[in-house]
Amino acid sequence: MDQPGGKERSRWLDLRSFWLPALIGVVTAEASLVIFLGFGFLGFYSAVSVASFWIGAAWCAAGLGFGLFFGWTRTYHPWLARRIFPWEAWKSVVLGILAVYFGVLFLIELGRLGVYRLDFAEAQVAPLLSPGFTTSLELVGVIIPLGFGIGFLVGWARTTQVLILRGFAAYYVDFFRSMPPFALIFFANLIGTLALVNTSLDFSLIRLIALWLGAIALAFHTAAYQAEIVRAGILSVPAGQGEAADSVGVSRMRSMFVVTLPQAFRISLPALGNEFSSVIKDTSLLYIIGWFELTGVAEGLTSASYSVWLYGSLVIWIEVAFLYFVLTYLVTRTVRVVEDLFKVPGLEVARI
Repeated sequence: MDQPGGKERSRWLDLRSFWLPALIGVVTAEASLVIFLGFGFLGFYSAVSVASFWIGAAWCAAGLGFGLFFGWTRTYHPWLARRIFPWEAWKSVVLGILAVYFGVLFLIELGRLGVYRLDFAEAQVAPLLSPGFTTSLELVGVIIPLGFGIGFLVGWARTTQVLILRGFAAYYVDFFRSMPPFALIFFANLIGTLALVNTSLDFSLIRLIALWLGAIALAFHTAAYQAEIVRAGILSVPAGQGEAADSVGVSRMRSMFVVTLPQAFRISLPALGNEFSSVIKDTSLLYIIGWFELTGVAEGLTSASYSVWLYGSLVIWIEVAFLYFVLTYLVTRTVRVVEDLFKVPGLEVARI
């Protein structure tokens, strides 16, 4: 007779379904670290900062944790594993990261072969573009969620039966879609500065607030486009489904959240991904009000590069274009992964 819990312990000790993924996770993590360090020691970049025992242990622990989670979900919750870890969903992300990494190595090798001045790119361009890229990440991290939140509320308001909300949402969309983002950013920054300049606030704080007002203005601009995407997604759900929910006693608000919005969200994802990629590139407009993001830093480097190397500006903008590509690719691939995770067989959106 089996002891209590014996079957459960045997499942935990199942090598093939549980511990084998953990071993694969550790081996994969360590192999990727060895490859990274190997190219660093070959002179492609400096790998001294990560060549330590604790970095290797942490990376090994991360691989072990991922492998254990994968094995646990596949053993005890196979439906969750099929939903979270489909290879078709994550394939493009993994291959894209590998392509970016080896693309950088290829560009470094071109510099080592004398195609361009690698010393100029490493010593004067990369250290200054790094903080600009970090600032662009911060802007994207604020503008995209804020724009989506406002766009969702406005898009939902455009489909409601409350006349005041529907009218306000319509005027909001018409106003912000008719204004160029350049003008919105400039006016938000200027009006914010003029409104606060006579207060007791420190000028540096006033400057910071005015800069973020420009970023928020860009979020309001993209929210107008996202509102129309959300509205189209909601209206694309057949009205008969809401009527069926009413007939079985489901309230209108609950019907919106459990019947309409999940389908509208899935339908709207491709268009939202396109809008997110546009927002990433639109953040380059913020340099006109003093943001030292990627484009703003590149503008300053371009002016100073002519005294160092005549073709330095070409190298600068190639690096800027590459960084914008990486950022846009990561966001659009993430949206595509979410789209694959929430797709329903037979109801997929057509792809090119």
